[in-house]
Amino acid sequence: MALSVAEAVRVLGARAVDDPSLAETLRYLANDTGADDPFAIPPESVLATTRWVNERRQIERDEERRAATLDTAAVVGAIVSIRDRRGVDRRRRRGQLLGWRSGAGTLHPVWQFDRSRGDTRFGLARVIAALGEVTSDARAADALMRASREDLDGRSLAELFASGRIETVVRLILASADQS
Repeated sequence: MALSVAEAVRVLGARAVDDPSLAETLRYLANDTGADDPFAIPPESVLATTRWVNERRQIERDEERRAATLDTAAVVGAIVSIRDRRGVDRRRRRGQLLGWRSGAGTLHPVWQFDRSRGDTRFGLARVIAALGEVTSDARAADALMRASREDLDGRSLAELFASGRIETVVRLILASADQS
């Protein structure tokens, strides 16, 4: 979820009410009570709080990503024509499924699947091929697909793909390569 600066300030302000260390850190970062020397090392309490905030943000991001993925066993259950893990691996190697290693398993973004069909969405191989033109990193490809876009009125490429607009999705993916 992308936050605007105003939303981020509101969220941090609400959290800082109950957390004096966070409030101190925010004041320091806003240079309200920070040192005059911009190269000075912040107080340990500020460093500890910023580490805690960053760890919390990473945990939330990881939880969000996990909620938006299926492990290999769930993919076997979601795709009627696949009987085992090897079938999932074959599709991934052939560019018919996007996934990445995570610990001992592999995660697959849910936007690829059409549960009503018991299969992947029509045009997925074309979308994956276009993503491959932009990045070789499956996580980055997933992030590109799930990011809300201003040019789509806040919708993501994954939402556009789910609506069947394959040509538009492929064109926008390839256009994103020109912008990086």
